[in-house]
Amino acid sequence: MSDDQLSLVPGKKKRVKAEVPIAQIAPVAHVIIDSSLPHLDRVFDYAVPEKFAEVAQPGVRVRVRFAGKLTDGWLISRSDESEHPGKLAALANVISPEAVLLPEILELAKSVASRQAGTLSDVLRSAVPNRHATAEATEFPAAVKVSDLEASAWADYVGGPALIKRTIAGDAPRAIVTTGCDDPAEMLAQLAITISANGGKIVIVAPDRAAIDRIVSSLQNNDCPKTAIAILAADDGPAQRYRNWLSVLRGTANIVVGTRSAVFAPISELTAICVWDDWNETLSDPQAPYWHARDVAVLRSAQQNTALVFIGATMSVETCALMPWLAHVAKNRDQIRSESPKVRSALDEAGAKINPAASGSRIPSAVMQGMKAALTKGPVLVLVSRLGYSPRIVCDTCRTSALCTECSGPLMQSARTSAPTCNLCGHIENLWKCKKCKGNSIRAAAVGSERTAEELGRAFPGIPVRSSTSDHILRTVDSRPAIVVATAGAAPIAQGGYAAAILLDGNSMLSRPELGATQETFAKWNECASLVRPDGEVLVVADSEHPAVQALIRHDPAGFAQRELEQRTQVSLPPAVRLAAITGDQADIDDALAMLELNPETLVRGPVPGRENQVRMLISCDRKRGLDLATQLKAMTTARSAKHKGGSVNVRIDPINL
Repeated sequence: MSDDQLSLVPGKKKRVKAEVPIAQIAPVAHVIIDSSLPHLDRVFDYAVPEKFAEVAQPGVRVRVRFAGKLTDGWLISRSDESEHPGKLAALANVISPEAVLLPEILELAKSVASRQAGTLSDVLRSAVPNRHATAEATEFPAAVKVSDLEASAWADYVGGPALIKRTIAGDAPRAIVTTGCDDPAEMLAQLAITISANGGKIVIVAPDRAAIDRIVSSLQNNDCPKTAIAILAADDGPAQRYRNWLSVLRGTANIVVGTRSAVFAPISELTAICVWDDWNETLSDPQAPYWHARDVAVLRSAQQNTALVFIGATMSVETCALMPWLAHVAKNRDQIRSESPKVRSALDEAGAKINPAASGSRIPSAVMQGMKAALTKGPVLVLVSRLGYSPRIVCDTCRTSALCTECSGPLMQSARTSAPTCNLCGHIENLWKCKKCKGNSIRAAAVGSERTAEELGRAFPGIPVRSSTSDHILRTVDSRPAIVVATAGAAPIAQGGYAAAILLDGNSMLSRPELGATQETFAKWNECASLVRPDGEVLVVADSEHPAVQALIRHDPAGFAQRELEQRTQVSLPPAVRLAAITGDQADIDDALAMLELNPETLVRGPVPGRENQVRMLISCDRKRGLDLATQLKAMTTARSAKHKGGSVNVRIDPINL
């Protein structure tokens, strides 16, 4: 083959290796390298060998030689020309002819990477699951028709029927739906079936597997064919997950239900995206660039003009900040009150005056009386903040935290008579002594689910006590009287609803130092309250004057979210502003800040000492300047990565645990 034939751009002599026959049409492949290094987050050009001319299409996985090593990548486009002045290396291989990266998903991933100051390949790694060759050989059936139904669960919601009607019509409405004591799974199932029956496609993002199972169960109870549903969850294993993902890509399933990565489901002409409990931290990716399914859903809805629904028993501060771009859909206040259980504080002033000593206990007498009455009617749910027996212990004499003599980790107690055990290394302290006062007796500084169950079992002999925690979750319980001790997110559904719910450890949950502690606690309370019968009762063991308790009593999640938003606006915290947290060694942080050209109105706070001698700086700006801030941070990390300058600097945009 002559030099002229190898020239990729006329007159510029951009050549490939002479021994490789090159495709005659669109011989240049634009490839994204699968690398987390910021300075490699750009498009590289490769020549397309003639043997790959047909299969090397945009969206396929490829393997290229980069820096002397074979590296995976994504072929995002092909063209006739290249900007590279020298020779182009050829694609080493096309891993699979399956075009798994849709153009709209690529565009979405680019937006997510830009917003989060991250790399595109990191986002794509979350958006597209790992390949499984056997799954690609699967023959998928044609899409089945879903029978329409009347979305009766939405009938009493102000704006609910209009939301469904506009979604089917393709008007792309966007709303926050607060469900109160209704079942979000049933509402989502009816919405999904209605959309699918009218030729639409929907993605439902759920916080965990239990929520997925509830939605799928509701779908099947409403006669939705199993083949019309695709479940995208990491715990299915690589083969099953990829097979389900391919069923979506190839158009077999029009209803997608999954955890956070399902927000990237490969659906063209998507009709609606729904996110259940967007406040839940499980919807935030723990890996860089730390995207949140809520933010990705907002971006996808705007880019692809789809309907967007956030649904749950409460309203998050982040979605409240998006109003009025998001409409609020809910039942009227009178109906909410009539269908919701009565909520009261077990630490109200009246009770404290009657029995001051009892009001200071973890389980006040008002709680015990309420449980006794409720247990004659059915099961009682008891929410606790921690699992285990005594997850934290202190010296009984001086109240100093009990620490391990081997690694200085915190000690815990797994049973009433067991020796203290280190929570980190597992060392058993048979002869523990306090380093401060030399005392050898301990007491619980925190009470877990196991000890709570033990104490309630002694207080109510003859009543069965069951536990449901993150390490052992019960899905359902029957309607017989029983005490169900559960941690947040693990409360089982009771047949016919609980007769009462007891929300313990309220003050300690509200007083945690995290930014979202109050919102998370309020959301978990609402989640438990939604499982109680309308004629039941909810007792919260927390200060009755706290705004979260008052909002729970009034059944007012929107008012609570608005108040939280106003408070964060006053102190310039997300979501009122766009905030970036950068963490690293002091010298690296100083160097990183020196590379930024911040707007005069940008607020810089810190440094705050962190772990391993690292410090953290907070940079916040008006939300309209958020993308500019992210762009500068990305440029800074790219420059430092390219120069191999200093240590790493971790960047997080709007971190959830602040």
